[in-house]
Amino acid sequence: MNRLVLLLLCFLFFAPHSRAQQAGCFKPGADGQLVFTTDIDFSGNDVFFLGEFHGVYGVPGIKLALLEHLAAHYGITDVFMEIGHSSAWLYNEYLRTGDTALFSSPAIAYSQKQPDRDFWKNLYAYNLTLNHSITIHGMDFERMEFLKVLKLLMPPGKEKPQPIAAMLTYIDTVSIPTANADIHDKDEPGHIFNALYDSIRRNIEQNKQLYSQYYGAGYKVVEQIMFNENTFAKYANRNAAMYHNIIKAAQEQGIRKFIVFAGLNHADMSYAATQSLCNRLSETPAYKHKLTSIAMVCKNCYDWELAPAYRQAAYRAPATYVSDTTLVSNIFKRFYNSGCSYTMLPSAAVNDSRVSNCSQYIILLKDQRRF
Repeated sequence: MNRLVLLLLCFLFFAPHSRAQQAGCFKPGADGQLVFTTDIDFSGNDVFFLGEFHGVYGVPGIKLALLEHLAAHYGITDVFMEIGHSSAWLYNEYLRTGDTALFSSPAIAYSQKQPDRDFWKNLYAYNLTLNHSITIHGMDFERMEFLKVLKLLMPPGKEKPQPIAAMLTYIDTVSIPTANADIHDKDEPGHIFNALYDSIRRNIEQNKQLYSQYYGAGYKVVEQIMFNENTFAKYANRNAAMYHNIIKAAQEQGIRKFIVFAGLNHADMSYAATQSLCNRLSETPAYKHKLTSIAMVCKNCYDWELAPAYRQAAYRAPATYVSDTTLVSNIFKRFYNSGCSYTMLPSAAVNDSRVSNCSQYIILLKDQRRF
């Protein structure tokens, strides 16, 4: 009897860790880049949503490894990111041409620090093996790089129609403000960058036919960028605006399968966040029961550059349980797999409704610096 009890206790102790191992493992492959391995069959899912930490080492590599796995096994090559249509156009041009100046001069969102730049360079190399199948989609508001795109889309040597010549000349010669400058109003409609975007938008709206004739095939991109309603949405309404942009793109471009990379605030599936982007997608008839939600959980993420006295190691997790440091600590004690660089496990394994209600899976990041 004692032996039976001992075996049962061993099973209960090791079962959660076994389930964690079966969920997924991120570790370096032969070339040093992260590779994601899992026994889970995701073939019944069309949409994948990864709630990420912005500016944390390891995250760009996790995103790339997950995307490569989904592309290789399930043909998912459409990627929605927390960027505007102008940034997405620049990244797609980079994936097509390999010209890093498209995202580095000036540096645009998700390209300002080396880990993010490495993500794009590695994605470019992987995309070559797919014959340029990866497509980046914007769903968020526009930033100042919209000026760069409007300029790059201008047909070389084409005469500017007189009624819009002054505006086109301005776009062609204006210096783009500080890299990644934010033109979203953030509840301040008088924001100067927003006013600049608005003035160009109104000029295009008043002269649509002339702009269409001048830009030709490129006008469709111009219109998409300049009439991105998310740029004028209040900051608190970004989930609804991003949802609208995803649904519109999916319908117009016939996109059935895709992955979304967005911050944790947009990923929470819990009841307290029923208006999150991920929740909205999960309730959409086309994606209901076909969406896989993943949230990152980080232990001891901190600003390495700060003086030791100001380095405050903090547990970082979705808002529904980030404040419960004991819960997060126990998750790492029970499930962190030292054989993986990063561990993915089913949220249900934690046996806490705050975790399972937020996402179906969690990825554990331990002792990560910010960049």
